[in-house]
Amino acid sequence: MIYKIILFLFISISILPCYAVQKGSVEYNGVFVDYSKINYSELLKSADSHFSKFETDNDLNLLTTSMGEYYILAKVKPNEIYPVVQLARTYDITNRNRKAKEYFSKGLNIDKNNPLVNYYFGDFYYKRAEYKKALKYFTKSYANGYDKYYDLNLKIATIYEKFADLERAKYYYNRAFALNPSAYVLKDKVLELESLGYDKSEYYKKK
Repeated sequence: MIYKIILFLFISISILPCYAVQKGSVEYNGVFVDYSKINYSELLKSADSHFSKFETDNDLNLLTTSMGEYYILAKVKPNEIYPVVQLARTYDITNRNRKAKEYFSKGLNIDKNNPLVNYYFGDFYYKRAEYKKALKYFTKSYANGYDKYYDLNLKIATIYEKFADLERAKYYYNRAFALNPSAYVLKDKVLELESLGYDKSEYYKKK
């Protein structure tokens, strides 16, 4: 019950000035609600369920609910990366860019090499066509355990193709195809790059 009260306060916090967040509690009109008593595992299950349903139904009410739940979870266990990353993702989806970057950065402060936070921080920049920044975080994610993720290999390949680094683009397209052999379009993409003869060009001879 208490988490529902805090969730209501969180949703209202950006609207009404009578709310304020304090360490370990949320204040409403001078009354503090302690969130340290929250059942973390139950709330996490609820947050993930709402977020998953949003991804299927695209219902923003579900996203708002999951946002509030992840916010509470991040307060209950401030050193847990997962709820921080998920909260950042909800801000990303709603184009609250400053808040998204704030929480992605918090995740990196907990563990700068964590592949989850690096992947989604990279994806944040990827969706906004800031490919140099995206590649920085994607590369860190790749190096720390996500090298077998199809989507990550595909996005890195796409970035290198945009940068005209076709040799590296081919490498990651091949990696993506190996992870998802049903994606025949990637095999065609590799053949297309090979047909350009880029590996025989002066640019690649000098590299």
